Amino acid sequence: MIVTARGILAATLILLLFIFLHLLPHYRGVERGGNAPQRYKLGGGWSPPKCFIKPLSNLTELRHYFSKSEAPCTNLKAFAAAPPASSGDRKLMCLDPYYNIRPGSCLVLSFGVGQSWHFEDEVAEFGCEVVAFDPTNGLKDHKRGDKISFYSVGISNFRGSKLLGMMRYGKKTVGAVDRYENLLARAGLQGRVVDYLKLDVELSELEFFQDMFFNTPHLLAGVKQIAMEVHHDDEGDVDLGPASVYQLFWTYYQLLRCHGFRLILTYNHNSRRKWTEVLWGRKGAW
Repeated sequence: MIVTARGILAATLILLLFIFLHLLPHYRGVERGGNAPQRYKLGGGWSPPKCFIKPLSNLTELRHYFSKSEAPCTNLKAFAAAPPASSGDRKLMCLDPYYNIRPGSCLVLSFGVGQSWHFEDEVAEFGCEVVAFDPTNGLKDHKRGDKISFYSVGISNFRGSKLLGMMRYGKKTVGAVDRYENLLARAGLQGRVVDYLKLDVELSELEFFQDMFFNTPHLLAGVKQIAMEVHHDDEGDVDLGPASVYQLFWTYYQLLRCHGFRLILTYNHNSRRKWTEVLWGRKGAW
């Protein structure tokens, strides 16, 4: 039997085609191109990653986690960084080419607006569509210009109403809440890639994480960056029991990493360390 170079090449091409067709149903990624909104798709073989969760034994571990960037960013853009915005309004977004955040097609979700629209307005001026959620500022659902949509509802792990945020310890304010999956459907965003997900929701981030990791982990595959104001104090005597806020946050930080999110940066607005801004970026074919 005579084997020619042309025959070997043909056999190799057939083998590569077979491998490609075999892997195609398991492809996971996003559609790219132009200014069209990005959409993500999960193949039929997708399943949540298996995650090993280590309990938090001391605060040194928590400080160490926040002390070093896992995914340094060379092109950080600050929003709401100058007066009249307050220091607490300031948010950072990583615009490194890896994340492919494009003005004209980017989507930003903002949970927690309060009375200040500086962040949302500047992001809209940058060229992103903004969808904002907050049940505490007394506003009804409305459009704020061409690029900002507002919904008077908060994020949680159920649909209904509850005492909201840190105010549960003072003024009792009850507001409507819903799950992330339902809010995406309400805003008509199913399947859209979320370029930047901002959470400033006064501990409701714990409910968001619980719902995402245990009920809809596949939705994390469509998020590029998560910016969150974390509410925990890492100084003094603290409770590290199994039901403590520290153990919950520590568990969710590890789950974020397991789902492909890497710590880009952390910073504090002032000397009150219990309010820390954190930015994560997800590894993916953006």
